Amino acid sequence: MIFLHAVGILGILLGHGSYFLDFTAVNLFINGLLALWVDWSRWHWTWIVAAFGGIGVEIIGVQSGWLFGDYSYGESLGPQIAGVPLILGVLWWVSLLGCRFWTLKLFVRVFQNIRGFKQTLLQAFIGATMMTLFDGLIEPVAIEADWWAWAGGSVPVFNYASWWALSFLFYLLPKPEGENIGAGILVSIFIAFFIFLNLFSWTH
Repeated sequence: MIFLHAVGILGILLGHGSYFLDFTAVNLFINGLLALWVDWSRWHWTWIVAAFGGIGVEIIGVQSGWLFGDYSYGESLGPQIAGVPLILGVLWWVSLLGCRFWTLKLFVRVFQNIRGFKQTLLQAFIGATMMTLFDGLIEPVAIEADWWAWAGGSVPVFNYASWWALSFLFYLLPKPEGENIGAGILVSIFIAFFIFLNLFSWTH
């Protein structure tokens, strides 16, 4: 995972963004498989909810504009259904489970005395906030890379509110006790990847 993203960052920063970013969907698919392989012994039905639920809300968002705002996807993210790239199911799954991994790590360090329903609510709050901050890192890169585009050119605040609310609801679902290490590692790599692309100049 680290190697693939390091090569991508180096290629993009050296001026080959149009070449490397065209492999975004393939890269996400391969890394999703690697995360799946690491976490396979911890398989749980919420993975399916994360993947297909993510595609579902994206379809509603693209077709109606109700959930995130008025936006549309480009062709670079691969095959689509109802205007939504199928690879986004992987992104939703990895992001939700990866942010949950780090939420649980934070709880062990800081909030270990909180139990019961308060624990569930606080974990959902922290996880949803992580998801929203993660989306904030993705948006500038995605717009520049033509992964998707917003009407008017700017990201509406409503988009972030929807990300937070939908993530919060997902984190309220029952989940297994085990940690999704593969997804957690991949989200960390994603964060480093997007920080680099937000800090340094590059072109698509």
